[in-house]
Amino acid sequence: MVRHEEVQNNPRLPFYFYRDYDVNISEHWHQGIELNYLIKGTDLRFAIEGHTYHFNSGDFWCVNRAQIHSSSGEKGEWNCIGIIIDDDYLLSQYPSSVNWNINLLGEKNCKNEQAYQEMCQSLVKISNLISNKVDDDVRFLIMIELMKIIVLLDQNFNETKIIQTKPNRSLNQDLIAYLNRHFTEGISVEDVVEHFNSSHVTLNQQLKENTKMSISEYLRLLRLMKARELLLSTNKSIELIAFESGFSNGHVLNRNFKKWKNKTPTQYRNEFAQYYLPH
Repeated sequence: MVRHEEVQNNPRLPFYFYRDYDVNISEHWHQGIELNYLIKGTDLRFAIEGHTYHFNSGDFWCVNRAQIHSSSGEKGEWNCIGIIIDDDYLLSQYPSSVNWNINLLGEKNCKNEQAYQEMCQSLVKISNLISNKVDDDVRFLIMIELMKIIVLLDQNFNETKIIQTKPNRSLNQDLIAYLNRHFTEGISVEDVVEHFNSSHVTLNQQLKENTKMSISEYLRLLRLMKARELLLSTNKSIELIAFESGFSNGHVLNRNFKKWKNKTPTQYRNEFAQYYLPH
């Protein structure tokens, strides 16, 4: 099951700061925007919504709201810092961020080198400051760097998407949590509609505001990611993996997996199982 992470802010700050020396993290999602900076490490495999990106030392990247993501890497020395910005704080202080769609996926894909370097420097400053006692003076300095990052993101890396309908955040969260919890049970879109006693159109609109996917697309991605995990971590048959991932049979899994990865499940297992690092 894809895990929903309930993020707890650092005391007196509107974000959660972390430093990871172990980069093997299973699929999960959270509401807040996540920013990562890889200080040390080579070939960090970071998956966002089923697409895998390869990051190295010096790469800075963003995970947008409610995107499913995970990471893995070979054994070695890693140092990755990051923050998850409290979404209520961001929306209250920077209302236009409701339309944010940040496109920032490492140094190679960066269009503004100066803004990129300034964000890296600001996140490192936050890392250094937060290691001290966060009194009023330190908090003020941290907030300066946070607001600088927010402005740089908006002015240089935001590809605005206009939200036509204000999403019902409670319904969004309940819907995503329900899908994450029950996708292996073979539930259909009709089952979801009946459970929420709402229309197919309404639920799709709400879900697309956060995930850019319809219910059927989101269910398919959850099942494919579960199938991928089982393919690489077990010797189970394709038919059994299909059943445990929520697909009706192995044929349906084969068809959908090939569209997703351009390989059959068996081909994918044979090619990549030897590199899999269990979470």
